[in-house]
Amino acid sequence: MAPSAIALYRTAPDGSPRNVWRTVITDIDRSFDRVRVSLGDPLPLTAELTTVGLASLDRHPGDEIWASIKATEINTYPA
Repeated sequence: MAPSAIALYRTAPDGSPRNVWRTVITDIDRSFDRVRVSLGDPLPLTAELTTVGLASLDRHPGDEIWASIKATEINTYPA
């Protein structure tokens, strides 16, 4: 899945995404055009947001966050 396909929320989201989990922000990397937010367990992934998107969340490393991704954004490949 692309990092830009992962949506982040301050509270549990309503709506169509079925793949939703609570996690912790482990790092925020602002060295790109967009901000990369590293997530902890249970799925250590990286989400990619705009700087405005991150500012609206008002979250920092160590804070809990809700993440989601639509099933259509997940690609699997044979091992």
